[in-house]
Formats: sequence, structure tokens, C-alpha cells
Amino acid sequence: MIRCRYQHDSPMPDQNTAAISSVSARLAARVEAGSLITDPAQQSVAGALDRLLSNILTSGDRSILSRLTGRKKLQRGLYIHGGVGRGKTMLMDMFHDCLSSSKLQGGQFRLHFHDFMVLAQDTIHAARTAGSDDPVEAAAATLAARGRVMCFDEMEVRDIADAMILARLFTGLFDKGVVVVATSNRHADELYKNGLHRDRFLPFIALLKQRCEMLTIADGRDWRAQMLAGMASWHVPDDRQAAAALDDAFARLAGDSVVGSESIRVAGREISFDRVAGDVARISFANLCETPLGARDYLAIAGRFAGL
Repeated sequence: MIRCRYQHDSPMPDQNTAAISSVSARLAARVEAGSLITDPAQQSVAGALDRLLSNILTSGDRSILSRLTGRKKLQRGLYIHGGVGRGKTMLMDMFHDCLSSSKLQGGQFRLHFHDFMVLAQDTIHAARTAGSDDPVEAAAATLAARGRVMCFDEMEVRDIADAMILARLFTGLFDKGVVVVATSNRHADELYKNGLHRDRFLPFIALLKQRCEMLTIADGRDWRAQMLAGMASWHVPDDRQAAAALDDAFARLAGDSVVGSESIRVAGREISFDRVAGDVARISFANLCETPLGARDYLAIAGRFAGL
């Protein structure tokens, strides 16, 4: 097992929290169950997520002024950033689960940001192929129909093709009333730093800061490092015991994420992974090290996955 970084921000979830209707209560339940230790920074972020949750669920009650003017106040989302292993993904997933339990009108949508951009580029391509006059705007309309609230894990921008469309794409999403909640290891001002033609990307940063509250999760205990501390990274010889150990490691790192397959496109080539769960992937040594891959390919893999 190669340990790049461990990106699942939390210990294994407690199934008993499934019916709890607030992020703060879910967090407290895990502390009480002994699966988490009280963390003031996490409690603060949970409170912010609960306020957003309440605003979203009550936003159908329009004020007298908004009914008279025909205009509805657009709800700002949250951009949660901070160091690795601080629980950002865990808290966002609790928020998403609360929305799922509430049967939110319009629904909610949760993806790793890299996966979302692959979906967005494919949707833009489909709109262009169909002859749309504005493929990005058409794609925004299609994507907005997937959920009134969109949760993105690990917002990071590395690809110039993504960077050049984000402002227009998210303008379309926001104009259609989509509320965005995102996690990132970087402040929004640091996204796509030193990227090619970054000046064209800056409008997206301004838009993100306008439509999402910037929320820092303070430094503290690194939950990822704590979980990794007891996991072996080398297993010799290559036998059933080693295979079982890798199966267990993958399951622990993946948590409750859905397991599927995925391919990364790099300069026209595809690198395929048979088992992917969130930011964790499993690949054979032969496919990773005995195929003609270069530095650019490995950088793309490291940029996409945190556990390999």
C-alpha cells in the first residue's frame, strides 16, 4: 500500500446517527459514542452548517417584500478550508446526510470536485455536440437540475481546461439558485495559484467569495494521521494474508464511500483504476509501475487520489 495522503477526514461513521437532524447533534453523538474526541473547531463549523441547513429548509417561506417584488434572496453557501485531517469531509457529509433525511425539495448532490469537473466537461461536450449556442450555459442548466444544494469535496483546480470555464459554469449554477458547500485544503485565494492564464480564473474566485461564506477550520488534531498510525504500509510476501491486509486497509480508508471504477485522462491517455472510493484508489503494481507512465501521469494520480 502506498500512502500519499489520507483524505477521508473522519473515523468510521456511526450508523446510529442516521436519523439525527442537525450536524452538531450528529457530531455530539459520535463524541458520546467514543468514536470522536471533542474538537472546538469542528463544533464551530458544525454550527455554521446547521445555520445554513436551517436557512435552506426554511427558504420556501418568502418574506412579504420578496413576494411583492417577485425576487427571492439567494442563499450563500459555505467554503470550508483548513489543514488536512481536520474533519472537513466528515462535517460536510453530515450536512449532506441531514439534507437527505429532510427530503429537501429539489434534492442535494454530492461529489468529489474532480469527479464533478469530469461530469461538467462531459455535459458541456454533449451540449456542444447537440448544437447548443452556449454549451457552458446549457451544461449549467443540466447540472443544476441534479440538486438544489451541491456539496463538493476537495475543491482543487489544476487543469487549465477546467480553470477557464469555472466562472461561467458556476455563474449559471448560482443564477439557477444552486447553493454550494465545498471543502478544500486551500483558501479560495490560493486556488489555481501560479496556473497558466490565472488572470482569467480570478473572476471565479471573486464569484466564489461572493456566493459562499469563507470558513476556516482551525488547526488541531490530525484525524487522518491518527488513523494511519496503526496501519502497515508494506506487506511481504505477496500471499493471501497480504491481500487480506490490503482489502482491510482499502475498506478503512474508503469508509462508507461508494466503490466504483474510474479513469484519469492525461494528455489523451487513460489510466484506469478498478476500485475507487472517494479519494482512495486501488491499482496493481503492474498497472502503476510496469506501464509507460511519466511524471505528468504520476502527478495527475497524486493530484486526484490521497490514498493509493
